[in-house]
Amino acid sequence: MNQNTSFLRVICIQLFVSVFFSASYGDVQHLKAPSMALADSNRVILATPTTFSLAKKDGYPFIVMLHGWSGDETQWRDDAELQTLADLHNIILVLPDGGYDGWWIDTDLTPGRNYDSHIQQEIKIWIVENFNGSKNPLQHGILGLSMGGFGAFNQALRYPDAYAAAASLSGVMDITRHTDSWHINSVLGTYSDNSKRWESSSPYYLALTKAPNIGPALLLICGRDDFTFAENQDIAKRLENTGHDITFKIEEGAHTHTFWQTHVSFAINFIVAHFK
Repeated sequence: MNQNTSFLRVICIQLFVSVFFSASYGDVQHLKAPSMALADSNRVILATPTTFSLAKKDGYPFIVMLHGWSGDETQWRDDAELQTLADLHNIILVLPDGGYDGWWIDTDLTPGRNYDSHIQQEIKIWIVENFNGSKNPLQHGILGLSMGGFGAFNQALRYPDAYAAAASLSGVMDITRHTDSWHINSVLGTYSDNSKRWESSSPYYLALTKAPNIGPALLLICGRDDFTFAENQDIAKRLENTGHDITFKIEEGAHTHTFWQTHVSFAINFIVAHFK
């Protein structure tokens, strides 16, 4: 290695240390998480408590917040008082970007769009290793709205030992009812040719699996005038029949930002109440 190369390595290391350790804890930060699962869209918003300390014993509980279709990581920033919630519960809130239409699942149709792997194998580990997130999955939660509610329940039902609780606001629970909508076929292929794949990626069908002895508490919040109301009703019944710990909160309202802003605090409270 020549002197110029050595010099450049030192500069790069110094820049990394400077950028990383100048992060403003106790604030809402816009960051990028290292990712092999994604070709782009690795942006993350992070809200840490005002009293945040890297030395806190056992680390901080954290909640991953998934945005809806056509949104990005800024959606929950606009629909929730992130700093207030982080301070109130002394938790970390993590807002990854799931792409315009990534549906929070892995796909082999487009390289670099593996959002399920990004959450499980990258985001959660990144929070634990770099931001003193708790290592205990019983202090991990996940929630989402619309497409994000779909993603949150997919995560909770696929990985029941990875979360204490999950919540969905106006979540799309059965994508097989929307086979020509929201670019889902760009992730899963056409329904006519890939029906089994669609079903195995849908919370409504995952809910057929008998609940594990120890699994996450689940919360559905949906407005009576929401176009997803019927599928929320149906999955709630199915989850109850298969022994899951499910709460279905029916409210007045539709598929709107006002609805999500009104009910996000309840969802956060629900998840925090189930942290061990």
